[in-house]
Amino acid sequence: MKISADTDKELAKRSLKSFRKISKEFRNKAKSIEFAVKGDGTTIQFPVSALDGIETILKNLAEGKRSEILSEKQYMTTQQAADYLDVSRPFVIRLMESGKLPFKKVGRHRRVLFSELKKYDEKQQQITLKKMQQLSEESQKLNLY
Repeated sequence: MKISADTDKELAKRSLKSFRKISKEFRNKAKSIEFAVKGDGTTIQFPVSALDGIETILKNLAEGKRSEILSEKQYMTTQQAADYLDVSRPFVIRLMESGKLPFKKVGRHRRVLFSELKKYDEKQQQITLKKMQQLSEESQKLNLY
């Protein structure tokens, strides 16, 4: 039986809502969480640390997006890095060549560790948040807010 993408999206939306509620309740109270399969009673135990990843997969499915699990030690191509950062490939190459994003060369191809890419992205988000806070403070001082 083939399930349509629309059915997957709806199921993921319903599951996400329930999953978030359960996850929130158990996140700080337990080291693992156990799910039972309806019907045969099989149980599956997940470490609490896996809950964020499962939630992300459900969220992406609910939005009709693909999900991929990456290791922190996995190397990515410049195009994969660009897709992850939601920027152009030439922009990623400029980041690499300017030293803002560490990389290694495999032949003539550039590769970046996923952990380095995440670190760069988190740093940029912190900078953006700080600048937004500064703008908000300035607008309040000037009574523009």
